Amino acid sequence: MNKNLFKILVALVVGFAALAVSTSTSVSAEGELTFTVGVTQDIDSLNVTVGFLVIDYEIWNLTLPSLTSKAASDFSILPYMAESWTGSEDGLTWTYKLRSDMKWSDGEPMTADDVAYTITRSVADGWWNHTPVTGNLTATATDAETLVVTSSVPDPKLPILDVYIVPKHIYEKISAEELPNYLADDNVSGGPFQIVERKEGEFVRLVQNPNWFGKEPAIEQLIFRTFETAEAQYNAIKAGDLDAVDDVPVKIFTSLEAGDEPNIIGIAGNQGSFSYLAMNSSCPTGIGDGHVALKDPNVRRAINWSLDRELMVDKVLNGFGKPAVSISASANPAFDYQVAADQTYSYDPARAKALLDEAGWKDTNGDGVRDKDGVELKLRYFDRSIGGASDTTPFITGFLKDVGIATDVKTFDEDSLGAIQAKSEFDLYTWGWSPYADPDNMLSNFTTAAVPTDPTVGGYNDGNWCNAEYDALYAKQKVELDPVKRADMIQQMHKIFANDGPYAVLYKYDNLQAFRSDRWQNFVRQPAEVGPIMFTQTSTGYLDLEPISGGSGGGGTNTIVVIGVALVVAGAVFTLVRSRRKKSADDRQ
Repeated sequence: MNKNLFKILVALVVGFAALAVSTSTSVSAEGELTFTVGVTQDIDSLNVTVGFLVIDYEIWNLTLPSLTSKAASDFSILPYMAESWTGSEDGLTWTYKLRSDMKWSDGEPMTADDVAYTITRSVADGWWNHTPVTGNLTATATDAETLVVTSSVPDPKLPILDVYIVPKHIYEKISAEELPNYLADDNVSGGPFQIVERKEGEFVRLVQNPNWFGKEPAIEQLIFRTFETAEAQYNAIKAGDLDAVDDVPVKIFTSLEAGDEPNIIGIAGNQGSFSYLAMNSSCPTGIGDGHVALKDPNVRRAINWSLDRELMVDKVLNGFGKPAVSISASANPAFDYQVAADQTYSYDPARAKALLDEAGWKDTNGDGVRDKDGVELKLRYFDRSIGGASDTTPFITGFLKDVGIATDVKTFDEDSLGAIQAKSEFDLYTWGWSPYADPDNMLSNFTTAAVPTDPTVGGYNDGNWCNAEYDALYAKQKVELDPVKRADMIQQMHKIFANDGPYAVLYKYDNLQAFRSDRWQNFVRQPAEVGPIMFTQTSTGYLDLEPISGGSGGGGTNTIVVIGVALVVAGAVFTLVRSRRKKSADDRQ
């Protein structure tokens, strides 16, 4: 950035900050107990059929119900809309008995018919946030409180059925053609909160849903305020304008651990979130224009061997994470790739160079860049402008340069980079995922069926990679009811994925969050002891928070002024969930 422009932007921040209006109390002008969260990621869409960012899933978790839920401690099944369930002897049919006292926030009854409608239409229209769970299901509401779900194949996820349920009386009025453009701004909720106001790029405000049938939260009003930088939002929590912050820069988080801010606590929670370098493998069934070199698994393996993951964890994450060589298939670490350190990728540039030589890419003219058949090994490298998402870029490009691979680096905002990925018009790019509890969803992202074939639709297989053996194992694990056999299949899939190298997975990273401990207590993690508080699988932590009597107050405000100025600074690596960038839940992871 131009230095003079940077000074101007800093001056603007200072000037706008002086104009910002906020009350230093957790009780708003309307008398509501308010909890305000700072985030650096603006909502992609409130429409559950098209949104894909982590923040989208957080809002859906709070406003849309599901048939069953997951325990904060260990992801085990819990009642939600359904109070109980029974399965057939063959495990293909499940009958759920629903609560009788449920209503949507607009007063319309919430019944088994809403669930049956959601499952049926999600399959018919191919909703990407639903079909990984509902794709093989049929559902019938035999009465208002009874739902019968039948799977065409054995399904190890059942009886868990945790997709977002939509209000039939709203969605049945919207055609399949109209639905992608539906803004979901009617604010009909079935969760503990409902949306009452949103200003794009600034904030979204939720209040308690008066018809909520579950545990009543102490929080009466919940506000997510959007900041351009993680540093700006952290300064806001220090000033007392926020109650919590997601995405705390690692250096600031280290100071929290040291006790430099006695009224702010930092919580480092891991739920499988990971960062990666995607390589455009140019699957023949897909679209795009990836570099010819990346079609060769040996080149992709060479890139994996060229990276010093330990150094990046130390320098980029300040140690708040750990190196990884394969995807996190689940928020449950039991599904991680179980491989000995000496049997997988490590930092070995000599091995990387040997593989590139073997693949025929050599520096024939002594300029430091390898070439083959007149084609230079120079790769388009794209990263994101959000937070500190580009912090790994100088490390990775430096490692690649050391083994003779040149890069042309460009930085994009999330929407632009997402559009580029949908067209597969890149060579390398960095992003992240936050997985769900069940591994099927994440594993589905790397099947041939998930390869982008239409640039207007895209696909989650952002390595543009296909492997018939992986596809076959995915299909088998999807219907394997024996957990031991299924776990073994997933390990085989990990091995194929890591060896073929459509990603260079960099590391699993902790979600670094901060809270005003002088105002709030009872911070419940998911999973227990190791997970974060916010932006989890079910986002139930908000229901457990309790105000501290006599606390100094904080984030509540009737007038919200958000500074929208971009500063290029270092910050924590932010992920999406396409599982939460993603589907059905980061992501959300």
